[in-house]
This record gives sequence, structure tokens and C-alpha cells, in this order.
Amino acid sequence: MGGLVEVTGLTKSFGRQNIWHDVTLTLPPGEITALLGPSGTGKSVFLKALIGLLEPEEGEILIDGVDMVSSRESQRLELRKKFGVLFQDGALFGSMNVYDNVAFPLREHTKLPEAKVRDLVMEKLGLVGLAGQEHKLPGQISGGMKKRAGLARALVTDPEIILIDEPDSGLDPVRTSNLAQLLMEVNAATDTTMLVVTHNIELARTLPDNLGMLYRRELVMFGPREEFLLTDHPVVSQFMSGDPDGPIGMSEETDHSTTDVDAYDEFDLAGQPGGATALLSRHAGARPIEVLPRQLSPRTGMPRAGGDRHRERVASGAARLYVADDEESDRERPVPTRGLATRALTGVGDLFALALDTIRETFKRPFAARETLEQFWFVVSVSWIPAMLVAIPFGAVIALQLGTLTVQIGAQSFTGAASVLAVVQQAAPIVTTLVIAGAGGAAICAEIGTRRIRDEIDAMRVMGISPVQRLVVPRVIACVLAAVLLNGLVSVVGVLGGYFFNVVVQGGTPGAYLSSFTALAQISDLWVGEIKAVIFGFVAGVVACYRGLNTAPGPKGVGDAVNQSVVITFLLLFFVNFVITTLYLQLVPGKGA
Repeated sequence: MGGLVEVTGLTKSFGRQNIWHDVTLTLPPGEITALLGPSGTGKSVFLKALIGLLEPEEGEILIDGVDMVSSRESQRLELRKKFGVLFQDGALFGSMNVYDNVAFPLREHTKLPEAKVRDLVMEKLGLVGLAGQEHKLPGQISGGMKKRAGLARALVTDPEIILIDEPDSGLDPVRTSNLAQLLMEVNAATDTTMLVVTHNIELARTLPDNLGMLYRRELVMFGPREEFLLTDHPVVSQFMSGDPDGPIGMSEETDHSTTDVDAYDEFDLAGQPGGATALLSRHAGARPIEVLPRQLSPRTGMPRAGGDRHRERVASGAARLYVADDEESDRERPVPTRGLATRALTGVGDLFALALDTIRETFKRPFAARETLEQFWFVVSVSWIPAMLVAIPFGAVIALQLGTLTVQIGAQSFTGAASVLAVVQQAAPIVTTLVIAGAGGAAICAEIGTRRIRDEIDAMRVMGISPVQRLVVPRVIACVLAAVLLNGLVSVVGVLGGYFFNVVVQGGTPGAYLSSFTALAQISDLWVGEIKAVIFGFVAGVVACYRGLNTAPGPKGVGDAVNQSVVITFLLLFFVNFVITTLYLQLVPGKGA
């Protein structure tokens, strides 16, 4: 039997905008439930709240008795293994072909031999009509095919609860009907609890056992399909009939409650709030369905255990239609807001928390060694040429400036030491990390941000996989290793550049240049440069990943995240460099002091 989902008093807002409040419903085990509502009423937000991807301000979500809201992230990762989720756009991993996308959760959470994995994957691909397309990348298939591949991935682990967001989007009417029939067959075979978010009225009439509707930040109605479809509630009737006349307007701003529209009669609600059957008076605008549509049934003739339990609940009176109190739903509710300072402090705290999580997840197994090597090669390949080109003028400018100054004060013999130490301790780590942040870090932020807006990050979390361990750790380690390597190269190039300009351009002597360095420099001076490179590379990697993981929707959101990651990294680098340099000069005495 499928999992039990109990939602109580759930409230969610974004900033000053309240999405919905006090939502209470139960998804009975093994039954199919459909959630309806006009566009913009937060149906997809509700799905993400159920699996812990969004944190509500109030309420609880019990998954087989365990609260998803109050649980730690590690507990949520385990709870999510009970779920299979079909996102609105499929949320396929763009770097994997269809076969690897579907096989991904099996490879992550089971120790099945590859032959068995292949059998399961091909079985699910055959179910959704994608046999023969397994070698294609997501960018090579249509939107509807991505949707079906996402469904195959959601089904491959035989989850206890399946959440499906807009299954008909991108599909023609015939394939939508076939998909609805497939969901019915899956439910009959597995007794899985299903929640389907849809705008498709035909699918809503014929597929589910239970129906609910969100409207004006409220769950206006929820209950058995047999009662929901026969109601003359003005909002439900208008939505199910597609009538342009009624309380639902073109946008949320033009929507009305059923009590403030003259065309509608006042309701006579009987029973207690929260679960009573509503006796609604017929009004001029309502168009209830006269005959209950026939529900889909498995073509195989296999009995549905969930359907049988549903009919027993309805017959016994345990399944009752809930109708929201319209006057209560119109009452204005204060939305918690956070000031600029609070948001800034929260952002700093989240960044610091990600840094700690990255360190902690680094030592967990399995370690993504291949991903780390690929990211290291990528960061080095896009950064080493700019770093070398910047190192030459940096070394030259330092040498020229210090050479001119030492000549003026009669200390030309110290030019070599001053130039080399300035390059090794200050210029090389800063130049290296600025280039890494501007090239590799920007690309990392853009990649993760794109994954974010395509729901790939959420898909990973739904499969019980930590994005920090899978994505952030390899990229941060790659930035650290690249910073250490390039710091050494930049130091060599910078020192050689300084030597050339000091000796050739300013007429200094090679012996004086080298002897002053060996006389005043010490091994710790070389080590401090590498230590800075490690810290700076870590900062650049964490900031890039943090901004990518918190990208706002759309291409503009990705662009803004990239810009912010570079700017934040630059500011943090100069601040951290100041702190490290100050501590080093205070704790490590100079040679000969």
C-alpha cells in the first residue's frame, strides 16, 4: 500500500505575497488525488512543499507519521526516497542521455547489477513509449518526450508516493489520454499514492478518486470525486465547465469571492467547518455536472485496491466533502516580512552554512572523483592563460614601482626581496583567484543556476541525493586545486617578469636581485601564498555554487547570479587577504628581526 500524506494548517508566502494559507488535506494511501486551480494559485508550490523543497511558515506535513517540515535535511533526504516526482518540464539532467537519466536513481540508491538496471530502465521506457530513444540527450527530444522520460524516471524505483505536475503539458490529446490510462495501470499494479496537479478537465473528471481546488489563497473544496464533480459551488462549477462568466477572472486581481458578486446567491453551509458535507443552493451562474463521468479503469482488468478502499470510505461516510468558509477566506491575513538587514544577515548565514556543509560533505562517501577531475580540468583550462597574461604585467608593475622607490631612498639592493615577496604573498594568490572567479567561477554559477531553473536541483533532492555532495563539493575542490596550481605558475611568471624589468629595464644587477631575496625571504613566505590560494579558491567555489543554488527564475536570474557571484567573491577576497596578511605579519617575525 502507498504512503499516507497528512497536511495540516499549511501556510506559504514569498515576501509580502501570501500563496495559500491554512491548507489541510489528507492523501489516502493508494488513492489518486487531483489538485485543480486557476493559474498562479500555487499548485506547483504545494507539490514542492510536500517534498520539503520549500519551507512553509506554518503547518505540518506528515509522511507516514514523520513531519517533513520539522525534520533535518538528512531526514528529508531519506523521506524523499519514498517519492517519485514528475516535474512540469521533466527536469532531466541535460548532460545525460535518456537512458542514464532513468537509470540515475537506481545507480544511486541500489546495488543492482547493470544488466538488471538495464532491464528495469527499458521496461519503464517501453511503458511511456520511449523505447528506441534512450540514446538521445534531453536537448534532442521534444517537450512531450521529456515529460514521458521524467515519468519513467519517477516510476523506476517503484515509489510509495508519486507527485505529478501538469502531466498533460506538451502532450497532444491522444497521448494525454494514454498517459492518464498509464497512471491508472501503475496505481492498480503498485497501489501507489498519487497526487496529480492539472488544468486538464477531462483528466480531472476521469482519473482521480479525490479532487481538490485552490483558489484565492485557499483550499476551497476537497473531497471524493463523486461529490466534488456534482457540486454547484460557483468557483468549482465555473472552472470545471470553462465558463468565462463567474468569480474567476483573467487574473488573480480580477478574481472575486462568492460573497461579493451580485450574480451569486448566498451559500447555506451545513455542518461543522473542516469536513462537513456542503449543501449549496443552486444559483444562476453555477453549471454543475448532471451525470457523474465514468472513471477510468485498468485495461488489464486488474482490481485497484486503492479504488476499493475509496468506495468503502465513501459508502461508510468517512470520506466527506470539505468546503471552505468563504467569509473566512476573504479575511486579510498579515504576511510576515523581513527587512533588508534581516535578509542580508540571512544570506550571510546561508553562505556560511553552505561552506560548513561543503567541508562536512567532502568526507562522505561516495566521493564524486570523476566529477571533481572534470571540473578541475575545466577550471584550469579556462583560467590558466588569462592568469599567465595578467601575471606578467603585475610582476612588471611591482618591480618597476619598487625599483623606482628603492633607487630614490638608496635601497636598491632590496628590490629583489620586495618584488618577489609582493608577488608571492600578495599578487599571485589574488590574481589567480580573481581569474578563477571571473572565468571558472562564473561558469560554475551559470551551470548550477541553469540546473536550478530547470528543476534539476530539485529533482536531485527529490531522489534523496544531496546537491552539496554531488555538485558543490566537486566544484569547490576543483577551484581549490586549480588555485594552488595556478598560484605556483603565476608566482613563477610574476617573479620572472619582475626580474626582467628590474634587471633589463631599470639596469639592476642579477646578483643583487637574487641575493636580497635569499637574504630576507623565508620558507614561510612561500607557504603563506599557497595557504592564501587554498582559502581564496575555497571562497570562490563556495560563492559561485551558493549563488547558482539560489538563482532567481529565468535567464535574467542566471545573469544576475553570475554577476553577484563575481562581485561578492572579489569583495570577500580582498577582505580575507587583509585579515590573513595582518595575522601573518603579527605572528611570524621577519627574517633577521
